[in-house]
Amino acid sequence: MSTLLSVRLNSFHPMTGLDNDQNDIKLHVIETTPSKDKSSTKNNVEYQPNSDLDDGKLLRKLDLHLIPTMTVLYLLSYLDRVNIGQAKIDGLMETIKLTSAQYNTCLSVFFATYVLFEIPSNLVLKKLRPSRWIPMIMISWGIVMTLMGLINSYASLIVCRLLLGAAESGLFPGAAFYLSSWYKRRELSWRISILFSAAALAGAFGGILAFAIGKMRGIGGQEGWRWIFYLEGILTVIVGALAFFLINDFPSDRPKFLTEEECNQIIARLQTDAGPGAGEHFSWKQVKAAFTDWKIYVFCLCYIGIVEPFYSLSFFSPTIIQSLGFQSYQAQLMTAPPYAFSFITTMATAYFSDRYTRRTIFIVFWLMITIIGFIILIVADNLHVKYFAIFLTAGGISPCIATCITFLSGNISPHTKRATALAFMISVGNSGGAISGQIYRSQDAPRFVLGHSINLGFCVLGLVTAVILFIGLRLENRRRDRLFGLVSNVDSKTNLVATNGKQAVTDVCGIGSEEDRRRWGYEHMTEVEILDLGDKHVGWRYIL
Repeated sequence: MSTLLSVRLNSFHPMTGLDNDQNDIKLHVIETTPSKDKSSTKNNVEYQPNSDLDDGKLLRKLDLHLIPTMTVLYLLSYLDRVNIGQAKIDGLMETIKLTSAQYNTCLSVFFATYVLFEIPSNLVLKKLRPSRWIPMIMISWGIVMTLMGLINSYASLIVCRLLLGAAESGLFPGAAFYLSSWYKRRELSWRISILFSAAALAGAFGGILAFAIGKMRGIGGQEGWRWIFYLEGILTVIVGALAFFLINDFPSDRPKFLTEEECNQIIARLQTDAGPGAGEHFSWKQVKAAFTDWKIYVFCLCYIGIVEPFYSLSFFSPTIIQSLGFQSYQAQLMTAPPYAFSFITTMATAYFSDRYTRRTIFIVFWLMITIIGFIILIVADNLHVKYFAIFLTAGGISPCIATCITFLSGNISPHTKRATALAFMISVGNSGGAISGQIYRSQDAPRFVLGHSINLGFCVLGLVTAVILFIGLRLENRRRDRLFGLVSNVDSKTNLVATNGKQAVTDVCGIGSEEDRRRWGYEHMTEVEILDLGDKHVGWRYIL
């Protein structure tokens, strides 16, 4: 098998570190010639980093065109998902004669369809393109949200919540995968946290908005809670229609806001960052690999341990705060400060997580803070102490979600496997949303010991599984270092590096020469099979 470049390594091991005084590294993709595999590398060739382009300027351009739109969409998504909690204390239950058990069921059924459609939605997103799929589902749930203002029975509310879950299912996993297709692994936590901070803003903004909209009661002969659904639903439909023109597709689709040279630069950055996991081709083998990887299931347990307390607080924080002795309108307003604090903790965590390229330590730290908060809620009697504990729980659990998603995104590759794994983890985690809708029962007021205790148990689950992931991935990194040699750390990128005379050469595909394949044990594998290895490739190193 011939190659464009025959790579000879400068030591016995196939991977080696580079000295600081070596020449600059050049990106060079090794392409083999057999025609049956040539198509598999078409997305991984011909792109070389341009040193004349300012990476910082390029990132700012991406941030300006990608992040604000996705953040607004997720803010509306989360607002539409949890505004039923505000509607509850504004008279929803009394109008349609809901019992506490029926209300909790309405919360939980949302997640039945939400979980069911997350994985298919992410696969459709990759095929249909974000600029089409995301606006379509957004307009759909906006229509459903508007119609919720017309409900007059328990059955009609159940139907609306089921439809809302199906329509919203594709946004968050799709947005997380979408951003991971534009940014390098060490740049991702900040961006996903900005996206997820919309949930904290929705919690803070939602209470104030519901309080203001509630003042419309009587207009048009409608109750205040109906106006919450009407106005927020119509706003979602309008923004969804605008999203057709605001959302860009993947870098390989050559979006108009970038020049050809900038597109090539972005693709080259992603390839060098992903290393052996740079393959973008669709593969059912990668879909299967996501379901046979032990890491995915531990990630799922960690994520459900985080998501369940987060959702229960989102749904019931107005009720919990009202149980502390506040009136309904006061409870709506008092939900804002804890979620404003959540926004601060989420963004601060994202900054330091990306700066030091560490994920687990932040998840563990904030879960410990959240555990302390729930313990205080269980044992304390003082109103002010309990309200302080809500700050700890809301502010502690919020940064864990974005960090956990970034943790998985940076450690699962290639593209299709990551898209599947993200959707699977988020869908399993969101099944905790079904549990969260059942644990705060009216008969447990005002202390809600059962609900707080269950949330405490889920936080402990998240903490334990995060530690398991850290230990497991660290041991695997050390095993690969021991067996195959150290991987160079060039500009914080993990790549296969070899030498060509005095110049370092990066094989972003991880295909290697025939000699390399023999050393790695890949000599009988095709290019497609090697590309499908992704994070299983010996050149991949996990981010902890």
